[in-house]
Amino acid sequence: MRLFMLLILFFNMLFSASLLFKSSFEEGVYLDSPDKKGSQIWWQEIRGSDNEDFSWPITINQKEAQFQMITNKSPFYGYIENEIETIINDNGDENRVLHQVIKEKDHPWTQDPYVLYTNGDEQKKLYIRYSLKFPKNLSEILGPDGWLTFSEYKTYGDYRQALYVYSDKNKHLYWYVHGDNVVKNDIPYQEYWKRENRNVSVLEGEWMDIEIFWNRSQEDDGRFWLAVDGEIIFNYFGSTKKAEAIHQIMLFTNYANVPIEQWIDNVEIWDNFPCGIGKSCYRKNE
Repeated sequence: MRLFMLLILFFNMLFSASLLFKSSFEEGVYLDSPDKKGSQIWWQEIRGSDNEDFSWPITINQKEAQFQMITNKSPFYGYIENEIETIINDNGDENRVLHQVIKEKDHPWTQDPYVLYTNGDEQKKLYIRYSLKFPKNLSEILGPDGWLTFSEYKTYGDYRQALYVYSDKNKHLYWYVHGDNVVKNDIPYQEYWKRENRNVSVLEGEWMDIEIFWNRSQEDDGRFWLAVDGEIIFNYFGSTKKAEAIHQIMLFTNYANVPIEQWIDNVEIWDNFPCGIGKSCYRKNE
């Protein structure tokens, strides 16, 4: 009996996870006015709290996240707008969500990521979960050979990992992820690894439960994992790091080949898989 209890204790210690952040944009959460802060782009803060344990902005390793509204145009709101709005959910109840809109692109890289800057002491393992909704006519908006990025991370100079929805020449949507070195323009482009999934549908105009996990490593124990509504889309094992630590984590981002909008809700961040290693936390109608 004692050995059994010790095994249970060891198992719990081995697979334990700590909650780093949780919020659903309910009453008490608000957006500051955008500000250039002396830079060439606009910045915007999410503030406040809708629970007793966590408040915006998201802070990990003593660094705070903020919107990086990348447009040089003024007034900026003709191009990018973030809003916390009230919707009616499937149960008929009111619910507050984040609505991100790219109204017009003044450059190909016009985008609206919510970025967590790190201080070099990177979070080796991270699990990110949130609800995401794309427009109901996403395939028509993206068009043939279109794309959007909904989450990524970057180092200063040797690595990026990015999650996409792609549209093929027939406007069929599919999931795609890769690791590459696009963070620097003065070196030859290299795609380190890639995966795609055309079997699990990309929902249009419906909420999806997005779960992202990575383990940063230069060795074979590196991992990248994505699940959507409980279905595992990618489960890559291999190197997920070159030499440098993560500089920016785009926890969620609004970035596409065309003007685009999306909705975000129910954000959670953990330092490991919270429901078991490689297990989804999704519960239908939860």
